[in-house]
Amino acid sequence: MKQVSILFLAIFFFSSCEKETYLDYYIDNQSSIVINVDGSDIIHSTDIDQTIKPNEKKDVAAWSKRGKQIEFFEPTAMFGNDLIITNALGDTLIKDYKLLSNWTSDVDDQRAVASHEYILVITDADF
Repeated sequence: MKQVSILFLAIFFFSSCEKETYLDYYIDNQSSIVINVDGSDIIHSTDIDQTIKPNEKKDVAAWSKRGKQIEFFEPTAMFGNDLIITNALGDTLIKDYKLLSNWTSDVDDQRAVASHEYILVITDADF
């Protein structure tokens, strides 16, 4: 009887564990020239200073958290309002990175782990 109750407690404990959520923001440079990404990763208080070659995709920010906190999915939660993307000619990105709808997403939501990848595709027409 004692073993059965321990088994039920273990099942209850593991079934009530919160999901681990991973989030990555990628910038995919589909333009014909090099782009520069400057700003801050607000969550980690780190600077973002990336150079991305044509036809290259880079992970510019990531976080993971136990539990479901969907407010961090918005790009402004990660980058704030200060992310600047320019091309090698000095043109600034016109596409609004702050809108989640401008990012394509790939979500893999399993029982214990959820992985969210958001990709901002940049072309020559975006400058």
